[in-house]
Amino acid sequence: MKLSNVQEEYLKTIYLLNKKEHKARVTDIANELKKTKPTVNYTVNNLKEEGFVNYEAYGDITLTKSGEKQARKILEAYDISYLFLHEILKLDESKSKEEADKMKATLSDETLNKLAVYVHNELGLINLDCGYDINKEKCISCLRRTETKFVH
Repeated sequence: MKLSNVQEEYLKTIYLLNKKEHKARVTDIANELKKTKPTVNYTVNNLKEEGFVNYEAYGDITLTKSGEKQARKILEAYDISYLFLHEILKLDESKSKEEADKMKATLSDETLNKLAVYVHNELGLINLDCGYDINKEKCISCLRRTETKFVH
């Protein structure tokens, strides 16, 4: 299933809130995304129906295994795009953030895979000749980046 940009943004936000605050609630997401609570509730319930989140009214929102995998993929695509724009093309930070969000939403997995290999080779981070594939979790874990600062 192809997620919409809105759904991707919600999964990313829930993932980051759970990592940072150890919880995500409708109010937290509404504040983070500058949306109304009814809008957030509607989208979270749609994500629940699709099997990406666990949620009961007024409770914490957690990602299912599938939801977490998608959120990590979204963040990885953002990181790859951001690095390319900021570190290689030398765009300023705010422009890189804005454009990375747009890029990650439109690039195919095949293009993202090739861009990841290029970016990592260009920056001398890690050799991705391991058959890198943004959809394979084992490859994501081999991308421990210690030399580069990431912004989420």
